[in-house]
Amino acid sequence: MKCGAAVAALSVALVHGGVAFADDAAGDEDDIRNMNQITVYGEKRETTLQDAPIALSAITGDILEQAGITDPSQLNGYVPGLMITKSGGSERIVTIRGVGQQTPENFATIPGVSFHVDGAFLPNSIALNMGFFDVDRIEVLRGPQGTVFGQSSTGGSINVITNQPTLGESKGTFKATLGDYNYVQGFASYNVPIGETAAIRGSIQQTSHDGYATATSIDGGYELDDADNEHYRLAALWEPTDKLSTTLSYTLYNDKHNGGALKNIEDPNPDIREVTQDFPAKFKLRSELATLNVSYELPFATLKSVTSYQDMSHDQSFDADRLDLATYGGYDHVATWATEAETFMEELTISSLPESGIDWIAGVFYSNTDSAQYVVEYRELGVTSIPGLPVLPRDTTPAEIPSNLAYENISTVNRESIAPFFQATIPLMENLSATVGARYNDDKYDGEGASYYSTPTASSFATQTWTGKVGLDYDISEDSMVYASWSRGYKPGGLNGGTSGALVVSSTYDEETVEAIEFGSKNTFLDGRATLNASVFFNQYENMQFIEEDPIPYAGGIGNIPEAETYGIELEGSYLTFNDQLMLGGNMAMLDGEVTADYVALDRRLADLAGDEAVNSGATYPWSYDWFLARQSAGVQVEGNTPPNLADLTYNLYAAWFQPVGDHGELTSRIENVYVGEYEARIFNTAGADDVPSYSLWNAYFQYQPNEAPWFVSASITNIGDEEGISGRFVDPYSSGTVSNEYVPPRQLLVTFGFEF
Repeated sequence: MKCGAAVAALSVALVHGGVAFADDAAGDEDDIRNMNQITVYGEKRETTLQDAPIALSAITGDILEQAGITDPSQLNGYVPGLMITKSGGSERIVTIRGVGQQTPENFATIPGVSFHVDGAFLPNSIALNMGFFDVDRIEVLRGPQGTVFGQSSTGGSINVITNQPTLGESKGTFKATLGDYNYVQGFASYNVPIGETAAIRGSIQQTSHDGYATATSIDGGYELDDADNEHYRLAALWEPTDKLSTTLSYTLYNDKHNGGALKNIEDPNPDIREVTQDFPAKFKLRSELATLNVSYELPFATLKSVTSYQDMSHDQSFDADRLDLATYGGYDHVATWATEAETFMEELTISSLPESGIDWIAGVFYSNTDSAQYVVEYRELGVTSIPGLPVLPRDTTPAEIPSNLAYENISTVNRESIAPFFQATIPLMENLSATVGARYNDDKYDGEGASYYSTPTASSFATQTWTGKVGLDYDISEDSMVYASWSRGYKPGGLNGGTSGALVVSSTYDEETVEAIEFGSKNTFLDGRATLNASVFFNQYENMQFIEEDPIPYAGGIGNIPEAETYGIELEGSYLTFNDQLMLGGNMAMLDGEVTADYVALDRRLADLAGDEAVNSGATYPWSYDWFLARQSAGVQVEGNTPPNLADLTYNLYAAWFQPVGDHGELTSRIENVYVGEYEARIFNTAGADDVPSYSLWNAYFQYQPNEAPWFVSASITNIGDEEGISGRFVDPYSSGTVSNEYVPPRQLLVTFGFEF
């Protein structure tokens, strides 16, 4: 699709509801504010947001700052169909259009929405805790990306593109932000040219704030949801010719703070910012990422290589029952949950030149991840005090296990993936093009695990399958396009290491596939002053992976629901009016779905209740046949239920006003409303546990930018009404089986002063 001739550089930069300022408006005789085409990489080829025949959203770094977004879970409502919520500890549940990862607590599984930073694939959802740092933009592709992104992309892909070094100019940026809860953030970057062919860019950011919530049953009160982290990045660019470009970057992230605030729904304290917990939560994360990007233009194609190495170590502890001793009648505490992971990735591609008649890309992807996990959990009921809860040595023998040890696990996993792929867009007629792509996925899993300090058991698993895409796009006019596509994505199967003696859960689980049909349209109106994009989709799940409980406690694992489907409609649009001073826009998604297969799954909470009733009726606790039978009888028929994390309605509506202040500068004002509708937290749809209510937030942003000065000052107010919205619901499949709410951050005022030099 081409742009209207009346506007040299058109269209809204952001579909989510924000305003991005054009870096260069030269040649735009109408000087239309932020109407230059934003460049995106989409399916690993450079295009523009309005010309890409896929469901793609882009969010610039400016918008992240204006909306106060520092954590991925704050993206909810900004991208149609995207849901990111916390799990029990540091893991994240990420879904797009209801497709993604439902099993982040299980060490052997992989996400269903792939996460990339500058082309580097990060396979562990813990990496999302790093937040966003020195970001140019975030691109979110919706729907299975089975060709150019492959496994881990059944729901879509999130690609973070950072600010890169630039040749020929020395420039720097400094920003300082202060706010409520003793919020302090400092950011600085500097770009240094080295001759005419090289440049180095360094950036640093440090963030801290007090906790948004307090654990009241720890002496003196104990802050939760605080922040104390630091980011460092150094990137070097070398372009000896106009055909060769090489960028080497290194990023270090350190985080050490108290844990997150998840409030038990049975907490007797009605204040959502006060949790009745009696065990201190800790969180530590250190992540290093080194990436080498090389691009070389051949006479007939462009050759690219992305090589990355990630080293991540993480440790946490938390109150698993999320209550105090008196309220819970005992304690259930995780003394440590430690994870280590090393990932090496290489992707080599060759693609057509920009003006080629056929747009094509071919490549091969390789990744190898070594991970290790160590968990120690203690539980005891009917006691009046909590003893010391040590992190036991890993060489503890079964004879030395204390009586209050509820769970212990030591696991190692190696995942290796290799996948050649190809995709081409071929013009069939003057305005009609076809896209065809395929990917062959070969994934291997080798693991070793032991629970309760028993002898480790080795296991292995392999999956090979094809994924791909077929699509058509038609340019109705220079400003309007329609497209249709079929795509297939998958997640590998694997092994359940802790299912020894299990009655229901199998020792293996099958690969998950998603086939999607999508119809869409992208349109530009009024000489580039308005856009309206729409997409309608239907997803067919096969063997949807979920956490499955077994009648034997701690013998659960990953199971497969045979069939499910999700479907919906998404709209995105913008309109610039009143002499280019008023920008209106937003996005909306309406989603639904259901499990379409006959399947009975065991809800941990209902199984526990059934087991307790059996004991009250005379069954022997634990491990008696009658007790197992009672727990198994609590199975739930999930056919007809709504899949998890499928909000019925989400939207973001905004209005921005650009007001000249005499001849001295400009005041930008923006107000937005973010709404996230009702959804189910799990496949069981259990009333009182899985039904998460909707919430609505109002945010505002103001910025003054002088015309001839290198500084600006801004203020943002988030959650103006101090709403108590539930941003996530966690139903613990392990330990005490508690149900906890994660709440949106409280109202917060942030003031930023920025300076360029």
